[in-house]
Amino acid sequence: MSGQQKFQIVSAGKTLRAKAPAEVLQEVASTFSVSAEQARKLFLKGWVIKDQLSPGQVVQYRTQLQQIGLKIEVHPAGKFDNRAILARLQFAQKRKARKESAAQGGRSGDAKPATQEIARQQSAQKTAQTPVQNSGKKVAPAAQAEVRPEPPQKPPQSTSDTPAPRERQASAARAQLEELFTSESAGFDSMAQRLALLPGLVSAAVVPALFTALLLFCIYSIGMALWALPAAVMDGTFGAGTVISVLIKLLLTGFVGTLLVYPFFTARWRALAESEHTAAVSIRKSEAPGLFLLLEVLEARSGLSIAGKQPGPKNLAAAPGAKSTPLEVTAGSEIEVTLKPGGPRTLRLGLGAVATLNGGDVVALVARALSYHQGALMRTCVYLSMTTAQRLKSWQDALEREVTLLSAEDEPTAPRISALKPLHKLLSACGLALVPLLDRLQGVHRVTSGAVARRLEARADLAAAQMIGSEEFAQFAERWNQLVHADLICGEINREAQVTGKRLADIPRAIRWLYRNLEEATRTSIDMAMAEDTDCWLPAEPAGHDRIAAAEARQLSALLQRVDFSVQKLFTDFDELCARASRIGTEESCRAVENSLLLTASKETEEAQQVLSEYFNRVIPRDFLPMQGPQNAELAELGLQDTIDWLRSRLVDLQEQEQRLAQLQLSGSRIQLGAALVRANVRVDPRRFELSGTTPSAAEASRKDNRARIQECLQQRQQLHQMFFQRVQGTVIGLSGGERSDADAALAQLQDFERIREPLSSLDRYGDLVCELIECLPGNEIPASLLQKYTQLAVQQIREVLRIAGDAPALLPAPLLEKLAACGAGDANGVAESRGGDLAGELQAIELRCKNASAVVCEGYHLALARLLQLCLAEEARRKVKPLRLAGTL
Repeated sequence: MSGQQKFQIVSAGKTLRAKAPAEVLQEVASTFSVSAEQARKLFLKGWVIKDQLSPGQVVQYRTQLQQIGLKIEVHPAGKFDNRAILARLQFAQKRKARKESAAQGGRSGDAKPATQEIARQQSAQKTAQTPVQNSGKKVAPAAQAEVRPEPPQKPPQSTSDTPAPRERQASAARAQLEELFTSESAGFDSMAQRLALLPGLVSAAVVPALFTALLLFCIYSIGMALWALPAAVMDGTFGAGTVISVLIKLLLTGFVGTLLVYPFFTARWRALAESEHTAAVSIRKSEAPGLFLLLEVLEARSGLSIAGKQPGPKNLAAAPGAKSTPLEVTAGSEIEVTLKPGGPRTLRLGLGAVATLNGGDVVALVARALSYHQGALMRTCVYLSMTTAQRLKSWQDALEREVTLLSAEDEPTAPRISALKPLHKLLSACGLALVPLLDRLQGVHRVTSGAVARRLEARADLAAAQMIGSEEFAQFAERWNQLVHADLICGEINREAQVTGKRLADIPRAIRWLYRNLEEATRTSIDMAMAEDTDCWLPAEPAGHDRIAAAEARQLSALLQRVDFSVQKLFTDFDELCARASRIGTEESCRAVENSLLLTASKETEEAQQVLSEYFNRVIPRDFLPMQGPQNAELAELGLQDTIDWLRSRLVDLQEQEQRLAQLQLSGSRIQLGAALVRANVRVDPRRFELSGTTPSAAEASRKDNRARIQECLQQRQQLHQMFFQRVQGTVIGLSGGERSDADAALAQLQDFERIREPLSSLDRYGDLVCELIECLPGNEIPASLLQKYTQLAVQQIREVLRIAGDAPALLPAPLLEKLAACGAGDANGVAESRGGDLAGELQAIELRCKNASAVVCEGYHLALARLLQLCLAEEARRKVKPLRLAGTL
């Protein structure tokens, strides 16, 4: 009775990419005549919007909701209901009410607990000061929670029983870290809990066993095909038919293996599948001695560790029993354990989490990440459930992007060898046909491995709860979810900035700023999203209400006595490490800009960027647009639509020219610095500075060659930008009345910016030059005179730009002029006397001043240009001109 079949419409928890969530929320509220709070429920994954609908009603509702921008799914009637989601929401509200009532009760009876807390802190302070008072030293109070290795003390007369200063320093630092933990060691699981994983392990192995059987079948088929040749010779039946048959079998087996077996088991293929792989910085023990000590103490107290045998120096063996935890840091917020092919398990620490959360939360996240890799049984469970799910997902993503075995590493969608392009296309076409099969295979694996994945997830949550206590797990989960949200927003801001050649100078502190400035409505939405089911196959997925309830039900006591310490203090130079981690993984051509310039952008600036992105199809000029049309007579005669069509065919070339010019300019800064070092008789590596030799004549030849390349690239790019100006002229001619006056005023303001073009270009060069000075500091001795020369020139150039902008009051708005004046304040006299970390800090400050000044001027230019281009876009729409779009290519 298909005519009586009923359906239900369920929210997918997502919006269509073309619309912002706030806009969709507003349209949902107005369309269904509900409040904003009720409309937010439609954003919950699994929320039943309408039930018992006929097929015609389903089509009507689906069309209406997709027009609004809400993503939905259609299921048979009665399959889902909202009772489970409502129960989670009620649980969250009750938990929040209990927390508020407990806080009010705590305020009403503060006296006695506060006295007890003060007494406990004083006692802890005395304990911490006892070993130091003997040597006349002072230690900060425990309330400041600063965990830092003490400075080395001057030792007495050396005797065989006296420890070395470094050993005493490490011992004192370890004692401070041990005071953070309770005196008793604890474990968060038992042998029975581990054995409970075994039944689910069998079902989780179904999909991996399927691919293993396929691999064995391919090996068997190849072996049998090859054996057919000597067997035919012995039987006396060898001939051309035998050879052809063997070749056909080998080709078919190889094709099946290439398409199905190789992608699942090979790490290189999965690396090509990743569109954006997180870049990490490996750190040594000398860069974070306190952090390595903390990991050792954590292992002693909880048993959680991935430490392996420490490798010794080259040609030497490490000391017996020497262990160390491989450690990497990223600019983001995730804390996880990674496994590289052929390498050890590595703890990857997100500096965004370190900069944002307190020490207790960071230790809890570290313990949670380590818990997945304790013992062979745990590692087997992780491999069969989570690793297999991640492999299938990355495999499907790669097939959808037409990545194959023959893909080049720098451009995965193109073959490594041009002659193999037909085979590459065949494999990619067959791969696209396999996408639905892989989708179903992922569903099968989630069913078979769900029990193991959920147990691993619960076990990891208990490891975190063991650190801070079950009572604090709810607040920890809220902070964790807000941190993940801030990280996502920061990543989006940084990606948008890179389109215009800029990037955040310090991503970890940008995440912290966004975390601390989340709006109350955003926090409420995050709390509601915690009611959704989490993906247990993703180890870094933050906890929701169900997992909070499970952790609270265990009533675990805290292993940490104090959580208000700072992990940042455990690094030797946390600021430098943040700057280094923020720099990797981005294009060299992107210039670092102070966080506040990108995070606190005004609404007018954001609207201007949207206008520029639409007009230039995201290939926004990184400097000023030329104020004249093309010199070529044939191009100058093109009309408006023909000009746009011509530009559309050259957009990819323009993007390549922008990237090539940025690379050449950076190379020019390296060559200039290398040439200056050669003239100063400093021994340099010519490859490091892109020099053709180490003599002054060879350095000068390299400079001339680089200048010629830059000039050629500038000419090619200028021709393309002149066509954009011709497009502007062709549109402005059709304007009339007030719009024409506004356009003429905007053109006049853009013409005024021409006076600042050359000084701004010089300022960018000096900013790049100071950046190269910072890069070569660790391995080169740079003369003080050279440091003083280039830093003073950079500051003088900032002031020259400020002078020109001040002489033309209408050039920049008052707020931007104030920012530019702040960049010009201060001298560079202290650079020559600075050494080591102080010198790097001084140079980084001057580099940021240069790049911030350049960013301020560019922002003012973009505001003026956007006012003109907004009029042009409106006029082109009225004329029904075919727009400039090439999103599929770019």
